[in-house]
Amino acid sequence: MNFLISFVQWNPLISIIIFSFIITLILTFLYKKLISKEKMDELKGRQKELREKMKENKDNPEKLSEIQKEMMQASMASMKLTFKPMIITFIPILLLIYGLRKLYMDWANIGNIISWGTNLPVIGNGAGWLLCYIFFGFAFSLILRKLFKL
Repeated sequence: MNFLISFVQWNPLISIIIFSFIITLILTFLYKKLISKEKMDELKGRQKELREKMKENKDNPEKLSEIQKEMMQASMASMKLTFKPMIITFIPILLLIYGLRKLYMDWANIGNIISWGTNLPVIGNGAGWLLCYIFFGFAFSLILRKLFKL
């Protein structure tokens, strides 16, 4: 534990970047393992076809309603596929975020990791550990999803 506190105090920005990368890598890997790529690609292709049909039939309300029902079914099937990994990772992510909060705020006593020098309404004068984690996690998620072809 003392190693983690020392590491965070040594360079809070580098430490949150590393934590964000590791957590996002694990989540992306789990997502890839838990979702059937073939089914997801099939559903995305079907949704694309339905969007094209909707454009073609925008003047025919009856046909448009039928296509929208199919689109809703495809969207629900897609949501069911992504729901499983979300449920499996939800509690561990909450625990990790709680652990990071304890590490940065309570044990290492780190305030803002990035400071922009002026006090902005709502967000204050810098970015704390959570804002940095969200920003870097989002960036790493985009990169890793491209690398894993998700």
